Amino acid sequence: MILKIKATNKNSGEIISYELEGDSDAGFTYEGTHMQEVADNKIREVNNNLILLGSPIYTIKSGETETIEAMTFDIEITAA
Repeated sequence: MILKIKATNKNSGEIISYELEGDSDAGFTYEGTHMQEVADNKIREVNNNLILLGSPIYTIKSGETETIEAMTFDIEITAA
């Protein structure tokens, strides 16, 4: 499954958009790298919010959109 991630920084208004590929059993990757090992600090910070217990990345179905309100980011997740 492909997850389209759009994170808006609450402080600066910066928007970070990218895709994760994988599933809840095998885990998700960003451009072939495990989501927690991504070199880009901003994307890794968003991913750290996505892996928290109860995150919709583990239950979202294709065609659905979910949102997470984290301390620094508002995150929109769309399953393609």
